[in-house]
Amino acid sequence: MQYFRTVALALVLCCAARSSAGVPASGQDRYTGWCDSLEHADSSDLVAFLNDVVPDDKNAHCVTWALHRLGEERYEPAIHALVRLLDFRRPLTEEEKMGFFLRMSVTGEMYPAAEALEEIGRKAQPEVLQVIGSDSASATARDNAISVWMEFYKYERPRGVALLKQEESKASTATAKQKFTNAARTAVKYCLGDPDEAACDSAAKTGRFSPNR
Repeated sequence: MQYFRTVALALVLCCAARSSAGVPASGQDRYTGWCDSLEHADSSDLVAFLNDVVPDDKNAHCVTWALHRLGEERYEPAIHALVRLLDFRRPLTEEEKMGFFLRMSVTGEMYPAAEALEEIGRKAQPEVLQVIGSDSASATARDNAISVWMEFYKYERPRGVALLKQEESKASTATAKQKFTNAARTAVKYCLGDPDEAACDSAAKTGRFSPNR
């Protein structure tokens, strides 16, 4: 009985939080109202905004909104701007601050540039690879780039892992080689529980993979 009372209270608080936070109604974009000043900007203007912005507490909602919209539009000229902001974490919603996470807390959900790159797809691969092998990228940006890369290969994960391992031999510095070695090992976690888990582990060691069954 106590369990059901707790659940009921949580639902009441959740609904109250959604109401007070102005959460969009069902069917609306979840970021509606986050940035009125950019609501009517076209894609090129959004890219220009992202290229110039230094994210902070004052502009974080607008940065989130711009990243999200460019991803929805699959706007390929935005790739460079998106990659630059791979370690930008969106602000929490009011309900999330209260502990109510209504969406899965995966990389693309919390890091909107990662989600946008996933939407654009494999045409973003070259710049995503650059982040993975870069000396200047933050650890968060690199981890998010690996997540995006594996999303590109979500239906052929061993191939995704193998291609990262193969970049090791193409890298021009020992540091970059090590980063791709580590990236391939990290990518294996995206295969956990998958029928191809063993194939991913092998791909991380050898750089080879078997075609899809």
